[in-house]
Amino acid sequence: MTHIKQLIGLAFLLVVLSTAAKAQSTALFPFEGATHTYGWNGLTNGDLYAFYLTADAAGNVRLDDAIAGEFDFLDTTTGTVAANRAAVPLAWNLGASNNIYYLWIEVTNPGGCSNYRHVRVTPQVNQFDLLSENIPVDNTISCPAVNTADGFNPLAAGYDAGTTTLQFKVRRTGGNRNWKFEPVLTIDPTWNLDIAVLSIVGANSGTLVADASNVYTVNALDNEVLVTVSVKNQPGNTQVVSFEVKNQSEADTNLLDSNSSNDKVTHTIQIMPVINSMGGA
Repeated sequence: MTHIKQLIGLAFLLVVLSTAAKAQSTALFPFEGATHTYGWNGLTNGDLYAFYLTADAAGNVRLDDAIAGEFDFLDTTTGTVAANRAAVPLAWNLGASNNIYYLWIEVTNPGGCSNYRHVRVTPQVNQFDLLSENIPVDNTISCPAVNTADGFNPLAAGYDAGTTTLQFKVRRTGGNRNWKFEPVLTIDPTWNLDIAVLSIVGANSGTLVADASNVYTVNALDNEVLVTVSVKNQPGNTQVVSFEVKNQSEADTNLLDSNSSNDKVTHTIQIMPVINSMGGA
């Protein structure tokens, strides 16, 4: 049998980072719910390639993603090498952490000679989590702000109850990639429509700007961002502000949040006393 012109793969493209310092989804240790692209370079253009998964290192037990629900190939697994590279995106679903998998690439040259190579993939339970917090965490109740800097004007003829500024934190654990979320504000009483996110800021991201879907993308270096919120004061009413993160995920792996129970926090602005018009003589 003749040798193929070039051995498969000068280097596996995806670098596996250490999971000891900080849990994260990587190509060889993917979290359930993550998508990673697996590819080899240094191939010979024009050769044919095929990707497949097996349950054993010997390659005897091939797995079919149409039958096995724990993974899905998201693109064709066969093709012709171009730009000296072959790659395929692979999604790891719920239940994948119960098994170890072997991802193979087979390359065949025009003469019909083949070569094989595989890597071991060990899926992990998803540890990516975004959570919302008051600042500080136990700061769940406060008085309305009555500062001129917040628009408060006590002058009788031009009285304005002003606004209260609140701050929340969105914190990321279990990851080191860009991440994204949508901030959602609600308030009781619901008729107070004068509530808004003023800014979202990260130490490395700077002041973030939302996309057309009101989703903010955070720099991978930031584990948390500061969310500043403005609420119009309403004398005679207690106001309960709810802040929640939605549509959150890692930006490049589409890894979803693993714990929805900590996505929402509330802060109560206590009742502001009512002072009606002067009745003195």
